[in-house]
Amino acid sequence: MKLEDLKKPLPAEAVKPHPTKTYLSSIKAIYVTERFNDVFGIGKWTQKVEDISHNKDNGMVVVKVTFEVPELNIYYESFGGNDNGGSNSKNFDLGDAYKGATTDALTKIGSYLGVGIDVFKGKNNNKKVKDETPVKWLTDNQAQQAIDKGVDTINQTIEYYDGKTVRGGFKYCMSKKLKIVLETALKV
Repeated sequence: MKLEDLKKPLPAEAVKPHPTKTYLSSIKAIYVTERFNDVFGIGKWTQKVEDISHNKDNGMVVVKVTFEVPELNIYYESFGGNDNGGSNSKNFDLGDAYKGATTDALTKIGSYLGVGIDVFKGKNNNKKVKDETPVKWLTDNQAQQAIDKGVDTINQTIEYYDGKTVRGGFKYCMSKKLKIVLETALKV
């Protein structure tokens, strides 16, 4: 029964694109922790972290995590690593590097136990969620008003209606035709 509970699909928000390997997905570590708590019980599983190596210059930390559920005789070990940029990086935080390495190893142990198995099998990869954000479109009138006001207003309008930024619950977009009209006006 516990094995099947471990393998249950994770919620969609638990899976995100891998930060550097965009063809892969990764699982947010807190969902692995939550699954362990749900299946084994809070306080019924342990993790011990051993420092294997750390390099203050480049920020690379490697740890070994030992995971146990004593009452079920479950025991796993895994290594995890994290590169936090090193002491020359303004974002360097050795504590964060250790936490990242620990969650890296814990997530790997979760995969051994079947947590997120659909993701590791590639069944969850590249699922695109339909964007339901309402759109406000640039009108012909608004485009002409921007052209009449000059280069600065044209540039501001193109930037404002970029289709990527959400403001006040709306995404502001323009048609390809109006974008061409505005860009042509900039060249004149």
